[in-house]
Amino acid sequence: MRLITVLLLVLLSPSLAHAQEAKESAYDRVMRTGVLRCGFIPWPPGFEVDPNTNEVRGPTKELFQSIITLTGWKVEFVQTALGNNALDLNNGRIDAMCADGPWTITSIKFVDYTTWVAYSPVMVYVRQDNEHLKDFAALNDKGVTFAAIDGDVSMDLARLRFPEAKQHALINLTDPAQMLTEVATGKADAVILDPVTAESYIKNNPDQIKAVANGQALAVYPIGMSVARGEAALQQTLSRASEMAINLGIVDKQLDLYDASRRTIYSPLPAYKAP
Repeated sequence: MRLITVLLLVLLSPSLAHAQEAKESAYDRVMRTGVLRCGFIPWPPGFEVDPNTNEVRGPTKELFQSIITLTGWKVEFVQTALGNNALDLNNGRIDAMCADGPWTITSIKFVDYTTWVAYSPVMVYVRQDNEHLKDFAALNDKGVTFAAIDGDVSMDLARLRFPEAKQHALINLTDPAQMLTEVATGKADAVILDPVTAESYIKNNPDQIKAVANGQALAVYPIGMSVARGEAALQQTLSRASEMAINLGIVDKQLDLYDASRRTIYSPLPAYKAP
């Protein structure tokens, strides 16, 4: 009988160990290791990966590293793809997602968000010589095609606001600047994009792209971090760190790396300017 019991324990021990490991929350894992693995999507100029050194850089990276450092944890940036954040959070590949928000309606059921640290307008861009698409009303037409990346606000918002228009879909690993190239080369008529990315493209490719409706924002999206649904302890910790970074002026200084005028990215404290 004793031998049978020992054999059962030996056979069951991997399963028991796995079950015990599966119970560990992301918060407990980060507390144990001292490292928070934060997912990111390459989105120049905010998040870029050096092709030679694989170094992650950009003002968005600096912003979230500054916030996470306040917790006393180290941060490891882990590259992921658009639309994969909920999966990667729930399977433990990452502990949190940096620079995330309710970018797509479908994602809000699966993740929880931290306190917002910035707000990003999104605008509609068309070819410079396009005189027909002057306002938002003209875009909701069967003859209009939007360039859009699968799993991104560029597709989600186009379907919501312009249901009559078509979508020219690109895979979720596409560089966002490629959407503007699709418009500039006539493969699509319009694209919904943040002005930081668009103005970087326009600077390098003048006289190709312009904003519709005199640069009026189609929508404004919050930016923060996300965690797996139910990870309350981690969500609360990162939210308090985010609020501390806002109150201390850390966020404001980091947003200056993007746009000191706050024309293309908005501060959560618009009346405050860090000394």
